[in-house]
Amino acid sequence: MQNLFSISRDESVASIVIGKFDGLHRAHRELFAALGAGGAVLVVKIPKQILSSDSMKQELIPFPIFEVEWESIRNLSGADFFALLARKFPRLARVVVGEDFRFGKNRACGANDIACLFAGEVVVIPEISHNGCPIHTDTIRALLQEGAIARANELLGRIYAIEGAVVRGQGIGKKNLIPTLNVCALDFVQPQSGVYLTCARIGDSFYRSISFLGNRLSTDNQFAFETHLLAPETEMPDFVENASVYLFESQIPSTMSVYFLQRLRANRKFADLSELRQQITHDLQQVRALHRAMPCALKEGA
Repeated sequence: MQNLFSISRDESVASIVIGKFDGLHRAHRELFAALGAGGAVLVVKIPKQILSSDSMKQELIPFPIFEVEWESIRNLSGADFFALLARKFPRLARVVVGEDFRFGKNRACGANDIACLFAGEVVVIPEISHNGCPIHTDTIRALLQEGAIARANELLGRIYAIEGAVVRGQGIGKKNLIPTLNVCALDFVQPQSGVYLTCARIGDSFYRSISFLGNRLSTDNQFAFETHLLAPETEMPDFVENASVYLFESQIPSTMSVYFLQRLRANRKFADLSELRQQITHDLQQVRALHRAMPCALKEGA
């Protein structure tokens, strides 16, 4: 991924799609499909909680990616913005955008204005819907924050994932409950607080897991994002064997990704650790049954 201002000119780019592409959802793939030969993607980055990291974009977008901070172009007029693109990509012949695309100072220009500013072909993709619901990143954000994971994943066309650094937790889980890996990823959109059916990715390996996200109401009331990797079962093929947090006692991973499949229950406060342990036992039984029922979906979705 290259910064737009770091290149002098790139003559390999003949078609480009422009957008924020934070959600990397089904509608975005329709835009990518409209790129012709010499295709590339220009990502306009706006500071806010994200749905996909730079590494996710590089993994999921099958074209060269250029990026530009919104702050660095927000005061350019529409004409100046396309003049910039012409300087950077002298062979540019096709521009692809969604119908809600806005650009120029004060977002004064829309998709239909591009033809007046660009001499090449302009492809405007109409609004894309899935099962009657228009697909927009803000809609997906709202669904995640409501805990509607399955519906958010439908609109994404992929399993929502959060990646971040593995950090040290309280240590209570390992001593009194179940051992967990704690993830710090506050720059991502956080799903509604609660317990989730998840799978985890560490390096190139995938593990079935259960995750908690929210304030630890029964202990210190601090925010936490914790994932427990399930121990192996013979009924659970296709995933890494020996998938137990204990494996990482001597080599805690530095980063991991957690894929959200289903919200199991809301966050709640328990009277004591014994009551919390009892609930966790029930949660684990439920999660194992659910994972056994969807091994293929996990493997393909992740």
